[in-house]
Amino acid sequence: MKFTLRQVEVFLAVAECLHFGRAAEKLHISQPTVSQEVARLERSVGLALLDRSRRTVTLTPAGTVMASEGRLLLDQAGSLIGKVLLHEESRMNTARLVASPSIVNRLLPAVLSQAEIDLPTLKIEDMAVETGAVSSALAAELADIGLGRFLDDMPGFKKETIADEPVFVAVSRDHPAARPPGIALRDLADVPLLLWPREQHPRYYDFVLAMCADRGLEPHVIVSPPRIVGSRLYLLSQGRAFSLVPGSTTGHLSGDVVAVPLQEPAALPLEMQWRADDRRTPLLTLRELVRGKAAELEDR
Repeated sequence: MKFTLRQVEVFLAVAECLHFGRAAEKLHISQPTVSQEVARLERSVGLALLDRSRRTVTLTPAGTVMASEGRLLLDQAGSLIGKVLLHEESRMNTARLVASPSIVNRLLPAVLSQAEIDLPTLKIEDMAVETGAVSSALAAELADIGLGRFLDDMPGFKKETIADEPVFVAVSRDHPAARPPGIALRDLADVPLLLWPREQHPRYYDFVLAMCADRGLEPHVIVSPPRIVGSRLYLLSQGRAFSLVPGSTTGHLSGDVVAVPLQEPAALPLEMQWRADDRRTPLLTLRELVRGKAAELEDR
């Protein structure tokens, strides 16, 4: 039995459209070519995959199996090519890091600085994305290593927690509760919580609200743009809202905003994610470097 991936691709287009002409338009080839490729595939397997007896095209039982398994086959072929291309010369000496905003503040600079010493021949490209967008950037093959919080579980990728960062309350220094040694969240019932929309990162959003509920606070939420420490920072400095931020963000607040520990401590996981089949030696070394720097920041 001999058939080509192109024949499978053409058959899948017909199976999706159930129309030879529309499949041809989708693939930007002629309709006779579509018919020929499907016929060759059927001859190869020795079974009819499409029922052409009526005015409409339908799948035979064998065609239904071919459609399901054929999609898996094309996905596997794409994965195979991706693995091979990792060893292209330009990729062997390049690492692409993607990180959410708070990681850009502390961990990423520490990693890049140390990599200049430990991995001088490795070219590192870094990219910042909004909260909740790290895993999708990895899935789209825009990066090799992702750094963020509550990253998505994805087939073909590994994920691990590399540090737990303490949570701080970012609030106006004039608020009566902004005093050492820490803030009890229930004492902020008079101030709304500034937080990005839930759809941006549901797991992170729910974690923050559960943290508040566990500490006796059900806050009114003010929806902010993607970056809390950004264009809406004035709401914090004017005492019109508070926010809950990881320790890596505390050095990037304005002078009118203070970062105060929680009386009942909480932590946010810092996670690293990468392709499970990426065994390039420089990337292995870089991941170890990231782990080391994350541990150093956690100990401070």
